[in-house]
Amino acid sequence: MKPPTDGQGESIAIVTTTSDPGADGEGSVMTVTAPWKSGSAIDARFTCDGDNLSPAISWTNGPAGTSAYAVILTDLDAPDFAHWTVANIDVSATGLAEGNVPDLAAVAMNSDAKPGYTGPCPTKGSTHNYLFEVDALDSHVKLSSGGDPDSMLQAIGDATIQSASNS
Repeated sequence: MKPPTDGQGESIAIVTTTSDPGADGEGSVMTVTAPWKSGSAIDARFTCDGDNLSPAISWTNGPAGTSAYAVILTDLDAPDFAHWTVANIDVSATGLAEGNVPDLAAVAMNSDAKPGYTGPCPTKGSTHNYLFEVDALDSHVKLSSGGDPDSMLQAIGDATIQSASNS
């Protein structure tokens, strides 16, 4: 990883597994695999100082009744900053490839005013903690790409039947 520039601090991820076996208490518990783990440095390719490339992320199947998936990247130290919010990922998917989101997925605007991913970029001298969350949805959200991230997060929350984060 290249060192931070004059305007950027170190990016660190803290992760937790927060799974719910589903509303009926049955089914498997999803797991998430992401490119960085708790306390580890983030490859510069995924940051504003690198390629600002969305990372590959994978998950295990959600519970019965899953119609689609959503992926959210949250900065726990700046939760109002939208890094990446994707919904309506096909139910047959078990991950996203690096730099790729399926054509039919709905991607919210990020805080850089672009639809899609914007990587970690904390100010110099600070360290932020990042969390990848994957939600199994019981229905597709009724929003299209380029929309407001808060509206998409609300729609994802309303449709979530199980949630997991990287560990």
